[in-house]
Amino acid sequence: MKFQTLVILFWIGLNLTNCYSLEKPYNYGNPYLPSPEFTEDDPQFEEGEPVWILDQTGNWIFSLPSKLVLWNLKADNHYISKETKDYLIRYIKENNLRDVKVRFNQYAPLSEWKRLPKNKNINPVVRYFFGSISLLAYTFLPGRLFAGTIGGDHYNSFTNTINVYSDLPPVVIHEGGHAKDFAQREKRTFYAAVYAIPVVGALYHEARASDDALNYFAEKDDKEQLESSYELLTPAYSTYVGGAIGDVVANPITAVAVIPGHIYGRYKKRDIDLEIEKRKQKIQFKEPK
Repeated sequence: MKFQTLVILFWIGLNLTNCYSLEKPYNYGNPYLPSPEFTEDDPQFEEGEPVWILDQTGNWIFSLPSKLVLWNLKADNHYISKETKDYLIRYIKENNLRDVKVRFNQYAPLSEWKRLPKNKNINPVVRYFFGSISLLAYTFLPGRLFAGTIGGDHYNSFTNTINVYSDLPPVVIHEGGHAKDFAQREKRTFYAAVYAIPVVGALYHEARASDDALNYFAEKDDKEQLESSYELLTPAYSTYVGGAIGDVVANPITAVAVIPGHIYGRYKKRDIDLEIEKRKQKIQFKEPK
């Protein structure tokens, strides 16, 4: 695939989704379907026990492709700071995501297989077919070790679980955006099936999650994380255009496809102050007198 074609696809993807505009008012989530809450025996947020050799191997060997693609050493570094965890915890609570599980650098295949039959919001045929494929990959190619080469930070719609390996607030909020997007859907079966389709399904879903993350930070007037979001999420989105699909980032096409993402992200970052000002003016104009 020619470089020019990748650039065109990248721009088409952004335009079709009206992505990355900070002028929209932020809408906090409200799940469409009932959301059972967690118990003390099954907490909503869990963290894997630190294993130095395992985590360092994952950080300095297997995560090198994602570090290079995103140009950030904290990508899939297997250490999530309290600040980053607090960002996601606060986001989930503010968006009423009471049934999504969050695993910070944790490998818990047995627990994930148990969660699969509990997700009644997706048709069992679709859930068990696609969900089993995703969990087989999770079980035998664990992100706890291979994140950054095979897999990485991701949301599993079939178990309704967010898996985090990077110490990057924009990335974890992006994954929270996926959970929020699914929670607001009445017909999640079709939406989950489309999301499971390589490349085609990813483009729309990924754009929505990144757009939500950007607008969330704009709502909080968090300029630091807004700048970081443009630097990280736009290159990440371009990897989907390049065909990496978020599953195998060690792909020659990804190295080419990510270039327009980095260029676009840094271009958009220059206009943050102007876009935030426009956002405030729009919100003030729409507020009842």
